[in-house]
Amino acid sequence: MRDYQAIDLQHFTNGYDELAIPGAEFRLGRVALRGLPFLFDEDGGRTRVVHLVPGQRTTIPIDVRDSCRTITFAHRVSSAAGPTLSVLGREVASYLFKYSDGETSRVGVRDGFEIAAPWYGEDDHWGLRPSLALPDQRDGLPSRTHGAFADAGRRQTEVVEAGMWHERCGEMGQITSGWRFYLWSWINPSPEQRVVAVELLGEDAAIDVGGVCLGFASEHPLRTEPARVVVADVPSMPAATDLLIDVDRGSAGYTTPLLEQQTGTDPLGTWGDTPDAVFTRVYARVSAIPSASVRVVADGQVLHEARWRDLRSAALPKDAPLRVTEHGRNWVRTRFVDDATNEMLACRVHFSSLEGVPFQPYGHHQHVNGNLGSWHSDVGGDVRLGRTTYAYVNRCCEGWLPRGPVRVQVARGFEYQPIDDTVTIDEDTRTLTFRLKRLYHLENEGWYSGDTHVHFLSSLGGLLEAAAEGLSVVNLLQSQWGSLFTNTEDFLGRPLTSEDGKIVLYASQENRQHFLGHLSLLGLREPVMPWCSDGPSEAEMGGGLEATLSDWADRCHVQGGTVVVPHFPLPNAELAALIATGRADALEVALLPEIAYQEYYRYLNAGFCLPLAGGTDKMSSDVPVGLSRTYVQLNPGHEFSFISWCDALKAGRTFVSSGPLVDLDVDGIGIGGEVMLPDGGGSVTISARVRSIFPVFNLEVISRGRVIAATHSAVGSHELHLVEDCRFDDGGWICVRVGGGPRYLTHHRDEWRRDIAAHSSPIYVTCGSRYGGDKAEIRYIMELVERSKSYVTGLASWDIDPDVVHHHGGEHREYLERPFEEARLALMRRLRT
Repeated sequence: MRDYQAIDLQHFTNGYDELAIPGAEFRLGRVALRGLPFLFDEDGGRTRVVHLVPGQRTTIPIDVRDSCRTITFAHRVSSAAGPTLSVLGREVASYLFKYSDGETSRVGVRDGFEIAAPWYGEDDHWGLRPSLALPDQRDGLPSRTHGAFADAGRRQTEVVEAGMWHERCGEMGQITSGWRFYLWSWINPSPEQRVVAVELLGEDAAIDVGGVCLGFASEHPLRTEPARVVVADVPSMPAATDLLIDVDRGSAGYTTPLLEQQTGTDPLGTWGDTPDAVFTRVYARVSAIPSASVRVVADGQVLHEARWRDLRSAALPKDAPLRVTEHGRNWVRTRFVDDATNEMLACRVHFSSLEGVPFQPYGHHQHVNGNLGSWHSDVGGDVRLGRTTYAYVNRCCEGWLPRGPVRVQVARGFEYQPIDDTVTIDEDTRTLTFRLKRLYHLENEGWYSGDTHVHFLSSLGGLLEAAAEGLSVVNLLQSQWGSLFTNTEDFLGRPLTSEDGKIVLYASQENRQHFLGHLSLLGLREPVMPWCSDGPSEAEMGGGLEATLSDWADRCHVQGGTVVVPHFPLPNAELAALIATGRADALEVALLPEIAYQEYYRYLNAGFCLPLAGGTDKMSSDVPVGLSRTYVQLNPGHEFSFISWCDALKAGRTFVSSGPLVDLDVDGIGIGGEVMLPDGGGSVTISARVRSIFPVFNLEVISRGRVIAATHSAVGSHELHLVEDCRFDDGGWICVRVGGGPRYLTHHRDEWRRDIAAHSSPIYVTCGSRYGGDKAEIRYIMELVERSKSYVTGLASWDIDPDVVHHHGGEHREYLERPFEEARLALMRRLRT
């Protein structure tokens, strides 16, 4: 039996629909409104309507054999003179439904309840829709990948309320602006009786009726059930396929591919999905009425189709190619506690069905930014590793979880055992508790971790994410990208400390120049301006060279701040002058690449004492805070604070890690220390160890850029250790590094696929007198200084006109060249000694 049937009103129409409603198309002929069929009378391309003024009546016969359960009207309060406001509750018309046995059922059609005037513009009638009727358009989705720049923020809502996306609707999605009619459904109180006619009577206002639809299904035509998950198998989905799950009588969210799940078999399972995971199915959250048709469409071709009532049936086979997988759900509150102390913990979590459908805590994304890029957009509160979005939660969270098996992933930095487990949600489940086991406690050994390089987070958001990733220090850096200035409002000139005092966030700044390089200025009390200089993409278009990195460093040091060269060694220019003149307090490696190691060894071989720092350079939701971090061992007798952390960083008591935790000891001297041997040298005993929640494969001891001791694990181990005696005939340095292994276990799953690795700052070795450095490496550094100076003097744009007064107040050319001449002289002194 048919579900719905349109009524032809051509013999009853008496007027034209001539309302000028921006963006709302005229209804002509057979039209589906919210999936319901209507037949609009037309005359020469113009829509005709049944127009009733007060006191006028029209009777429409219902010539069908079956008794209809519902009758849906496309009607409105007539407003031919222009927009009108509702007079709430006035009875503008009455509809009299006549049964075959002579009985009748009367309904008063009230303004603001069953009917209202149409919507005319952006603000008219917003929030004044009738309570029992819906606009004649469906809710929908903005375009997933295209649209006007001004709509970027709206696109992130991933929803378009019926008719509310105005002006740029053609670019943003399938929804137009405004609507012409409201749909109201009369529910037959006597469905066993056949309705033979409907009498329409105008009462207190003029109304227009454009269409009538009879319903024979036992359902409310406009009242959908809340959305449920629909999964479709698509075993051979081409990458370019425009694939969607659509529903005619309801709404559907974006269609998202699902990765093949590898529960419990992936050592990095809580840190993103495997790079080679394949898409075998897709899902969307669908809201519908029982008679609705749900379709899987690829490039316009229907692959699967089913009725909603059939998809919701418990009798549907579990291997059906199109199926509802959410047959019941509970609102569940989840707690996270330390297994040893019972302290409640902040952490990073992901909930999903066994097919991979996410059920994230309320207030968090299922897919951050729709699985699109998120540079400077939608950053904070969530992080995406591969195609999996994780939520940062503070001790507990709550939200919907589907009944049945649910996969739960929980992580908290590098010192807690990650959880990748399956729990069963039954009808009585209301709460869950997960106990995280701490494997390593480096704070007990005086080590505190921090991220030297974070962008775009809020201050309070940074504190939460630091807690969830097991960090003690976050350096949130304001900066400039052309005309974009970021985190300006977060700068306080002092640290922001968590309530328990265990985490410090300091909003400072990264100063940048596209050729000479970048500097992270940590712990500033006042901004050092300009933040960026000399044109795109760092400074504004056409900007001149206003400052040197050396001057920025000097002004930072005057305030007691710490100067870190970020993402060493690139850009590889003025950083050579910074190091030669002692202005760089530490070198930051964000990705731990081999190029950074080799360049770092050059400076150590040249005789410079340089600590390493670790930072993520987080600029999107595709990188967790602290994925590359600095572990700092506080100087003896010092309590944890931002100042004590920076002091130990500058003293070289550091190692850099993206997971592995390293120890290095030479004759009882730790990282950052100095081993003193007599003239002629001698032997030392080196002890090195690595512990890790991730499998590690290589532990190496490096001196003068060469491996002097190593141990390996072919299958990966969570701990490696070596003890080696080595002889030094001349001074030098010793570091420990960890890395290598199978491809899918060598890299993290953030957007940069950074290495899972670690590297310590050096322990220095002297034989009678301090190591003077390799002359060839010093000459290489001199070439870098000369290269930077040549850019300043030969290509950079800068003012020397007397009508320009620079921030330094002196002669600009001399100011720009000064640090490079200082570096040249310092390097010449090294060559002579």
